[in-house]
Amino acid sequence: MPTTRLNLLNGLWAVLVKDSLCEFRTCYALSALFMFALISLTSISMSIGVVSLPAQLTAALLWIILFFCAMSGLSRVFVQEQESGSIVVLRIYASGQAVIFGKLLFNVIMLFGLTFFVIPLFTMFLNVDIYRWPMFIMILFLGDIGIAATATITAALVAKTQGKSALFTVLTFPILLPQFLSSIGATTKILADSQPDMSEIMFMAAYNVAIIIASSILFDYIWYD
Repeated sequence: MPTTRLNLLNGLWAVLVKDSLCEFRTCYALSALFMFALISLTSISMSIGVVSLPAQLTAALLWIILFFCAMSGLSRVFVQEQESGSIVVLRIYASGQAVIFGKLLFNVIMLFGLTFFVIPLFTMFLNVDIYRWPMFIMILFLGDIGIAATATITAALVAKTQGKSALFTVLTFPILLPQFLSSIGATTKILADSQPDMSEIMFMAAYNVAIIIASSILFDYIWYD
């Protein structure tokens, strides 16, 4: 066993690898994410039939599905540490910054995987035509990072509380709302075959930077409390 703390990069990588191995052994979060997405898309498709939905409603449905899928699985990054007692070992061998960025990266990868699973089914089940794919992928990329970053810090906040799942969603949504609305607005324009405003894209990127910096500062107080 190591006798000194891991540096930031080694600690980040160790946390990412540990979480990945734990997840692929149990597939708890993966199952929750993918099953929620599949059930949601199937239910919506069966409800609307062959009717084409307006672009704004279609965009809202896409981001609602991604948001609630994330809420069903991303809180596990800190809950499993609390339940298994491995949080003590992490405190000994990894810095708070390595832990928060390792878990953030894990959540981002999980959410990217979910998005690549959802988009083909979404376009097929809801008869959606996607225009301007490069811009659409950029919006998904920025939106996913925003959801993952917000979910990671709120998961750390609720890890020791009762009713973690309900509180996790209640705390995450208000923080994420500005990014959520921007994602829906930009996606609506893509689905309507128009160019999103650069101000929307810049806002989404700035929000991600702000929430990651705020999470980095706040997490040290949570981690060493």
